[in-house]
Amino acid sequence: MASSRDLYVIAAPVEHLRATPGTQPRSGAHDPDQETQLLYGERARLLKTQGAFAYVEAVEQLEWTHANRWQGYPGWLPFVSLQPLASSPPPTAVVTTKWATVWTDRNATRAGLQLPMGSRLSAISTDGPLWPVRLLSPTGEYHGASGWISSGDVTLLRDLRRLRVADRRQAVLAAAHALLGDPYFWGGRSPFSPSRPERVTGVDCSGLVNLSYRAAGLEIPRDAHEQYLRARRVTTPKPADLIFLSDPHQPQRISHVLLYLGQGWVIEGPGTGLAVHRIEVASRLGRPIDDLQAGQQVEGRTVTFGAYLP
Repeated sequence: MASSRDLYVIAAPVEHLRATPGTQPRSGAHDPDQETQLLYGERARLLKTQGAFAYVEAVEQLEWTHANRWQGYPGWLPFVSLQPLASSPPPTAVVTTKWATVWTDRNATRAGLQLPMGSRLSAISTDGPLWPVRLLSPTGEYHGASGWISSGDVTLLRDLRRLRVADRRQAVLAAAHALLGDPYFWGGRSPFSPSRPERVTGVDCSGLVNLSYRAAGLEIPRDAHEQYLRARRVTTPKPADLIFLSDPHQPQRISHVLLYLGQGWVIEGPGTGLAVHRIEVASRLGRPIDDLQAGQQVEGRTVTFGAYLP
């Protein structure tokens, strides 16, 4: 059995998890080696190493498909992006804007890390407009006030947990709206970064949903099929609930997910070469939401509704 000594955290803003060691995506084009992405502060279990690369289990991204059992998403990433979890404090805050600057001084004159939505870190204090936060050191340990982040870029996890259900749903939707216009990227789970074109970022359909929920302090499975497996079935979706579409060639498998906004609209990551968009259900699925029923066939695909919030 693996121990806590095998647990690490991601010290890079975004890291690609790959099916093959030593490879990296070069563009947003479909890449079958791309598994998913891990974000700053996210935990990973080290399983083995090969040269400069580590084979890990992304324990915060549950999936079933690889081994027909529930586990964290498996794949390869550069070992240098991992830092030991030992001696690190638990995260207390999550980045809720698309990208947040961590300043190296309390006067916010020297920019340091740029952290994406969904990154988790430990706030030392929550007084004032800039919060001191603990960051990973080169030795892999968290220590002291290593940086400062704008209070408007992060939300305390405890505050998210205390939200009324309706407000928690709105937090999910706010995160999703921030991703509108971002490019679809197969295996993507990060907001687009136009200031860093060399960094391949973006979301796929389930990455959009997973990241939106993560920014609201909620962990759900990574892929559409697994999101379907863990979701509670509902007959009438509410805002922030999910609309699942089965694979036209494998009816028992879910291959696409859309985030329901309410009032007959959804947000989705539609496919490679396209961008995250907002569209009416009637335009997307050929009939208004009130005329859709769970189990109904639409263009050869079965429609199902699911929820993670009461």
